[in-house]
Amino acid sequence: MKKYIIICIALLTQFCILSSCDDYLALKPTDGVPRQDYWKTKEDVASFTTGLYSSMLNGDMVTRMFLWGEARADMIQSGNRKIDANIQRIIEGEISSDNKYCSWTPFYKTINQCNTLLKYAPDAQANDPSFSEKALKEYEAQAVAIRTLMYFYLVKTFGDVPFSLEAYVDNSQKMSMPKVSQTVILDSLVAQLGRVEANIPYNYGTDAAQNKGRITRYAADALLADIYLWKEDYENCVKMCDKVILSGQYALVSVSRSMEVTTGATVEENDTVYHPSASSVASLYNKVYAEGNSIESIFELQFETDILNPFYSMMTQTVATVMAKTDVLSEEIYIPTSKDDNSYYDIRSNLASKNGYIWKYVGKELDGSTFRAETEMTANWIIYRLSDVLLMKAEALTQIGIKSGEQSYLKEARACIEKVRVRANAVESTDLTFGQTEFDGKTLENFVLQERAREFAFEGKRWFDVLRQAKRDNYAGTNLDYLTQLAVYSAPADKVFSLQTKYKNHKSHYLPISKSELETNPALVQNEFYGENK
Repeated sequence: MKKYIIICIALLTQFCILSSCDDYLALKPTDGVPRQDYWKTKEDVASFTTGLYSSMLNGDMVTRMFLWGEARADMIQSGNRKIDANIQRIIEGEISSDNKYCSWTPFYKTINQCNTLLKYAPDAQANDPSFSEKALKEYEAQAVAIRTLMYFYLVKTFGDVPFSLEAYVDNSQKMSMPKVSQTVILDSLVAQLGRVEANIPYNYGTDAAQNKGRITRYAADALLADIYLWKEDYENCVKMCDKVILSGQYALVSVSRSMEVTTGATVEENDTVYHPSASSVASLYNKVYAEGNSIESIFELQFETDILNPFYSMMTQTVATVMAKTDVLSEEIYIPTSKDDNSYYDIRSNLASKNGYIWKYVGKELDGSTFRAETEMTANWIIYRLSDVLLMKAEALTQIGIKSGEQSYLKEARACIEKVRVRANAVESTDLTFGQTEFDGKTLENFVLQERAREFAFEGKRWFDVLRQAKRDNYAGTNLDYLTQLAVYSAPADKVFSLQTKYKNHKSHYLPISKSELETNPALVQNEFYGENK
C-alpha cells in the first residue's frame, strides 16, 4: 500500500487546496486531463481514494495532530537546542490568531478531496461497466469516514467550525462559510458514518499495511466510539467499542514477565510483584512504534523512507524544539513503585521517553542509544489501537455507573482498565483502586484519565482527554478542576495563575481561528474568547 500511496501523491496534489482560490479549484490530474475527462473508470476512483490517505501524510497535518493534543497539556516542553516561538506560546497559554499552528488548512484540504470523490465517483461508475455498485459504495464510505475524522479533529480543537459536505470545484462557487455548532456537526457526522458503515470492508486482504493504513469497518467503529464519548452518548460508545473488542481481530502485544514473591513474617505478609522481560519490552517497542502495524493497531498513518513523518525537525537530538517533561512524567504520570524493587516498573515509562527525548518517534531501538537519522523518520502516526478502545469503553462504563449507581458497570470498567495495566506491568502506586472490590465512580473517572495519560503519552490525545472530562455535563460540579490542575504542570510557574484564570472561561478551551482564515472568509467570526483582533 505504501508504494501505491507514493504513486498517487502526485495525482492528488493537483486536487489540493493550495495558497489561492484558483489553485484550490484546479481539479485535474497530473497529465492535464480536464475534470470531465478524468472520472471515467474505477481505476480513477481507486487512485483518488488512495490519494485521500496520502493527503493525511501531510507533515503540517500530522504536526497539528500532535501539537493540538499535546502542547496545551502537561507532558511536553520546549526543547533545549532550538525554541519554536509558536509552540512556546501555546505551552504558556498565550495563544493568538497569528500563531501558525492555529491554521486548519491541511484538514480542509482533505475534507474537500473527500467531498470531490463523493461528487464525481458516481460519474465514473456510470461510465465504467466493470465498476460495480458495491465497489463504488466502498470507496464512498471510506471518503465519508476520512472526512468524519478530519471534522472531528477540527471540532475538538476549535469548537464551532465551517461545515460543508459539498465539493468546491469551480470559481463560480462561494468560498465564504460561517461556523456551525459543534453539536450540529457531530450529530451529522454520526448519522453520515452510520449510514455507510456497513459498506466499509472488514479488511483489504492479508497485507498489514493495507488493513492498518486504510479505514476498515473496525476503524470506523473506533472513530464512532470516540465521537460518541465526546458527545456523552455512553451506551452507543460501549456498543461501538464492543464491536472492535469482540471482533477477535486485535490483541494487545504481549509482554512476558516473571512473578517474584517476597516472603514475609507470615503468609499474609508475603508480597508479589512482576518483573517484565527486557527483551519482551523491546519487542513491543519495535512492533508497536518502530515498525508499526502491530496486532493491536486499528488505524495508523503509514510513513516510510519515501514519505517521512514530520518529527525530525521537532524532536531529534540535534534540533529538539519539543521535549518530554521528565519531572512530570516521573512524579505525576509514571509514579514509581513504593516497593524497594527497581525491576518492578511500568514498561510505558521506558517506551515514552529517553533522557528527555520523545523516544516513540526518534528512537531506533528501545535501549536509548541510537537516534533515527532524518532519512529514518518512518514511525507511523497511530490514530487508534486496541488499548484506546478498551479505555474508551472503561470511561463510558464509568459514566453509566455513576449515573445509574450500579456497581456492575464500574466493575466492568475496572476490568477494562486492568487489561491495559497488566500488559503494561503497571505498579501499585498508580492504582487508585488498589485493594478495593467496590468502586467510587469519581475515583474511577480520574483513574481512567490517568491511565490514558500513561498509555498514550505523546500520541496526541492528552489535551482532548482532559478537556473531555472537564466539559462533561456542561462543566458540572468540580469538572473544571481537571483543567485547572493540568495548568499547574503544563505552564511555566509564572504563568500558572493566569492560565487557570483563563480556563474558567469555557471559550478559552478552543483555539482561535487563524487570522488568515478570517481575512479570506468574511463569513467567519473569531472564537469569542479571543476577540476579533487577537
